[in-house]
Amino acid sequence: MAGRVRLPSISFIVARSYPGNVIGRKNKLPWHIKSDLKRFRRITTGHAIIMGRSTFESIGHALPNRTNIVVSRSSKLSNQPTLSSDDETQLFWASSLADALYAADITSICRGQDELFVIGGEAMYSLFDEFVQRVYLTEVFENFPGDAFFEKRFVLREWKVVQEQDYPKNYVGDDYPHRFSILQKRDRKYRYEFVTKFFTDKLEKHEWLKNQIKFNKPRVEEYIQNNLDI
Repeated sequence: MAGRVRLPSISFIVARSYPGNVIGRKNKLPWHIKSDLKRFRRITTGHAIIMGRSTFESIGHALPNRTNIVVSRSSKLSNQPTLSSDDETQLFWASSLADALYAADITSICRGQDELFVIGGEAMYSLFDEFVQRVYLTEVFENFPGDAFFEKRFVLREWKVVQEQDYPKNYVGDDYPHRFSILQKRDRKYRYEFVTKFFTDKLEKHEWLKNQIKFNKPRVEEYIQNNLDI
């Protein structure tokens, strides 16, 4: 099979204070907003999610019904059991941006998803910034002290607001008023990879890839046919 295949789109999902742009303090969220946690679960369930090691440690476990990919310099791609259904929980470790994206792309295709998520922390948002096409943004209207920040600015000539909704304090038990927005890049750019390069024979990935594709070949082939740029 020749040509390039269009890869899944990369999105950020992030909550920050407004003003201040704080996203964490001592590796914890400074607030508790029940409705936002439910929204996060609804949006990311069934998808691949990429996070840094500190974010994973703050959560304390792999998030259920998602492919959890943790970026850590000392890690290699895990040889996990084959992904065989859309509601499985998986955990992979990656030592680089390239390995993280490779795992996320493959598992997204196996799950039938065309969107994957970066969920934090600060270093991960910075690392993946050049790839992001959509941002699911919660802004909490309160000043908080913090040591981790999401400083990204959304210039209207580059980004459009797809959805925006304000929520008052005490909305379904929330501690603070907040706004939820979805922002989309106006000049949307897709990632592509040559099919022959994407299905690599490199030793460190070959066995892992073989296991992932084993029971998902029809789904992967269908994805390639639908997203092929010859």
